[in-house]
Amino acid sequence: MSGGAATVRELSVRAFQHLLRLTPPGACHPAADELEDRLTAWAVATGLCEPDRTQALARRRIGRLAGWCMPDAPVAVVRVTARYLAWVFVFDDSVAEDEERLRQQAVMDLPRVLETGALPPGPCGPLVPALASVRQDIVDAGGAALLPQLSQGLRQYLASCAKEGPWRATGTPPTLAEYLDDRTHTSGGHPLYLHLLAPGMPPLDEPLPSALIGLAEQAFLIGALANDLVGFAVESRHGDPVNVITVLAQEFGLGLPEAHRAAGVLHAAQKHRFDTDLARLLGDPDLSGPQRTFARAVDGWVAGSAAAIEPYLHHLMSLEP
Repeated sequence: MSGGAATVRELSVRAFQHLLRLTPPGACHPAADELEDRLTAWAVATGLCEPDRTQALARRRIGRLAGWCMPDAPVAVVRVTARYLAWVFVFDDSVAEDEERLRQQAVMDLPRVLETGALPPGPCGPLVPALASVRQDIVDAGGAALLPQLSQGLRQYLASCAKEGPWRATGTPPTLAEYLDDRTHTSGGHPLYLHLLAPGMPPLDEPLPSALIGLAEQAFLIGALANDLVGFAVESRHGDPVNVITVLAQEFGLGLPEAHRAAGVLHAAQKHRFDTDLARLLGDPDLSGPQRTFARAVDGWVAGSAAAIEPYLHHLMSLEP
């Protein structure tokens, strides 16, 4: 690929403008500012973040992100979602791209911690008790029946993160098909299912139709591709091949500007597919009222995720001179 550092920064800004045009954010939860203020204090209290290392969390405005994604949910539901999202963001920043740290965390069996609350023996570092704290919040919010599904989502996330190790070690991008399958889960979007704790949603012990699960996974991928478009400026400087732009450039022999445009087209196509599938689902007479409510919540998550793009862009640019 070609293109200097200034060029990729400019392309990231253009990607941000493209994404907001495609999916303008909707309303935000009225308690979002309070949630944002309290999230950092929770992260410090649980040991997730050291008091002098909370800048990345603050820059990403995760409390407000949860507020954008869940504007109508009860405060308790938005709060626990923000805490779980914060945990995923910290894990993503500190562990997900480091093979050795991933292996260390695999020994802890984090999905089991989330599902059962059982802590591994011996020293385990701050991520484990913080995850146990999130679990307790979920139980307190009435979501014990949701823990197996969330645990499975975390297991898929961790497995997909591990799958990226050889790509980074060799500097070789995967195929586009491999990447899209992997990126659906490395987005860490499974906290979306905490929306099921809100009133009017399907019962927690009722399996969701496969079409609804598929819609949620499309939402995960749309957010992941948006992050790829904005984050490419930083990732390319570090030679990280795990980005849709790098994957497209490799698979189709594209230069940087063409690969960036192709990634934008791919993101827009995924959003169009999502909108089409959502309309088809909402028109299905067999879909129950609560299932329709959840489908609309997934749509709200996609719109809310768009609001995270600007702080994410500023966060990434703060990491580079």
